[in-house]
Amino acid sequence: MSEGCGMKRLPKLRDFRDIEAKWQRFWEEKGIYRFDWEDTSRPTYSIDTPPPYPSGEFHMGNVLNWTYIDIVARYKRMRGYNVYFPQGWDCHGLPTEVAVEKELGVPRSEVPPGEFRRMCERLVEKYIQVMKDAIKRLGCSVDWTTEYRTMDPSYWRKTQLSFIILYKKGLIYRGVHPTNWCPRCETAIADAEVEHVERTGKLNYIRFPLEGGGHVTIATTRPEG
Repeated sequence: MSEGCGMKRLPKLRDFRDIEAKWQRFWEEKGIYRFDWEDTSRPTYSIDTPPPYPSGEFHMGNVLNWTYIDIVARYKRMRGYNVYFPQGWDCHGLPTEVAVEKELGVPRSEVPPGEFRRMCERLVEKYIQVMKDAIKRLGCSVDWTTEYRTMDPSYWRKTQLSFIILYKKGLIYRGVHPTNWCPRCETAIADAEVEHVERTGKLNYIRFPLEGGGHVTIATTRPEG
């Protein structure tokens, strides 16, 4: 386009990163994706966004999941819903502690608890910022005014209250069950955090006598249990 016509010439090269950042700021400032807590005229559509671990890596699995979620959020807004699309961060203790020990090379047993907690919080905040920037660059229509961290006291209150309500309604129960125990971390761990190793062992047969006579035979690879 000629500059003689009073119009500026379009640049030959455009930096898409600057353009995306500009519009992302515009969307946030205008509150385009903000959930309206006062609006009772529209039906509410709440999205239970799975909060990822703040590991610093927003991998392809995350990208796929958030793309699915964002498609639904945008579709529901176009259908007239008041969409609640939060973003949380699962600052679960064990993965965070292990990450700090690996990155800083400091065993938690050699650091005062208060100082180690601060180290964990600093690492979590650093990783959250990296992943938050990645979600923004992806263009997800997240309502960042509803951002939360599982290590926040306000979140503890909500989760504890939820458990109490569910327990009183009889929807959950408290029981005694075997757990996985990590001797290095000195804590119980979930099945998802157990690393299974295949190895060749020995199958032992043990005979247990019965009260009325006879016996029952069991087979186990862990006779010491």
